[in-house]
Amino acid sequence: MRIGKVFVRVVLMLFAGVIVFTVYRQQIMMNNIQENIALQQEELVKVMEENEKLTNLVDSTLTEDYTIRSARSRLGLLRPGEIPVIDSSGD
Repeated sequence: MRIGKVFVRVVLMLFAGVIVFTVYRQQIMMNNIQENIALQQEELVKVMEENEKLTNLVDSTLTEDYTIRSARSRLGLLRPGEIPVIDSSGD
């Protein structure tokens, strides 16, 4: 009878140890997940800021002023009455 009580206590202690170990591992996993969420949120903020910059850039390229400046610089287009100036310094 005494051996049976000791055996039951040992089994209960082992079961309690397994439960404590499992809870401890889950807590570590939750901490890692929370850290990962924080890093992902920081990256999301950076990506959203970059997206805002790119949206502003796209919006600015749709303006008539940008189109005119781009045509003048890339294609060498001139307005009526303008005289082209060519830089021959080689720089």
